[in-house]
Amino acid sequence: MLGSNKLMTKKKTIWFINKDAAPIEYYGAHLRTIKLAQYFQSEGYNVKLFCSSYVHNRNICLSDSKSAFEEKVYDDIPFVLVNTGGGSANGIKRIVAYFRFAAKLFMHRKRFEKPDVIVHTTRIPFDFPIYQLAKKTDAKYIVDVTDLWPEVFVRFGLMRGNNLCMKPAFAIERFIYSKANNVVFSLPGAVDYVKNKKWDCGQGGSIDLSKVHYINNGIDLKEFNTNLQEYRIDDEDLSNDKTFKVIYLGSIRLVNNLKHLIDAAQVLQNDNVQVLIYGDGEDRESLEKYCEEQNINNVKFKAKWTSPKYVPYILSKADVNALNYTSNTGKYGGSMNKMFMGLASGKPLCCNVGLPYSLIIEEGVGIDHKLTTPQDYADAILSIKNMPSDEYQIMCNKAKETAKKYDYAKLCAEFKEVCEL
Repeated sequence: MLGSNKLMTKKKTIWFINKDAAPIEYYGAHLRTIKLAQYFQSEGYNVKLFCSSYVHNRNICLSDSKSAFEEKVYDDIPFVLVNTGGGSANGIKRIVAYFRFAAKLFMHRKRFEKPDVIVHTTRIPFDFPIYQLAKKTDAKYIVDVTDLWPEVFVRFGLMRGNNLCMKPAFAIERFIYSKANNVVFSLPGAVDYVKNKKWDCGQGGSIDLSKVHYINNGIDLKEFNTNLQEYRIDDEDLSNDKTFKVIYLGSIRLVNNLKHLIDAAQVLQNDNVQVLIYGDGEDRESLEKYCEEQNINNVKFKAKWTSPKYVPYILSKADVNALNYTSNTGKYGGSMNKMFMGLASGKPLCCNVGLPYSLIIEEGVGIDHKLTTPQDYADAILSIKNMPSDEYQIMCNKAKETAKKYDYAKLCAEFKEVCEL
């Protein structure tokens, strides 16, 4: 009888499927997925996290095997590393890797314990086989949208919306949203996105808005504050209290538009402002050369990669933390991990694009305007630098209080409700 009771109370099996997720010690990409897996595992659920064996943008292969799958444990989470081949490059190879990842999981689904719930971080239309996998296994299918694919190709001018390739891609996106048990967007404008596409039932479409949810990215405050106290860097630039420090930490690519920040720094060369840039990407080398050629001496490029445990200390040493993007970023709002880490550091944020649904403006924790010219950007930075100390401290306190609203413990509990567990 006791044995049967145990069977009756057996926790469900949840698969987290995210090709680009990576263990925290190896770059910590897609922390949302990692934290969700940790939370559900702590709740007693049987968890598996499926990701590529190649760490995107890091050119690292985590697998020691040439087989299709290798199981390892990172951060106490059971990972299944899927051999997608092709490294972590962008372009066609990356797209092929998404499809290969999804197709391999679909074809070899019987190798693993049948899931009760699948939480799928999508890259539509290239991972459509994951929907078919959920259907074949009769699993509850939760779509987790952290970036709007294929919309991203239109947003950055890679393709036009009426392109013959885009029409079927959008049709697949609409189909997946309509067939999923629930759809979770990390973007605050999620419902408006569906409505603007006229995909909702109210406009004759097939998507029931009652199953469209918004759960922003967040921050593990306990972990953040522990790391802040325990992991510090001996760096004279960070410890120099005589300069006003603007810190950027993240990728250095076309979408990040770091030249805009660097040109603003050039305007500020006589204002005791120093810009520290942490990160890597295909634009880093050319921007370093640009600074050298233009004699921009108040910009320093720091570590190409920083272990996540040191990030809290770095951001806490800023006077302003910068969020930098191209002007066509974030039509439906932003949900960047770096935004929440910046808030948790207790320092104001400065964003150069004027994000819609802006949390920064809503909470009064910094500047988020469309800063068209380097002078505009420089003036925005100076407006924070020249604040009376009491006003500046109020803004810092607001940042910390805002971070508490987006603690992962709270957000994961919301996600559990969406999964109907």
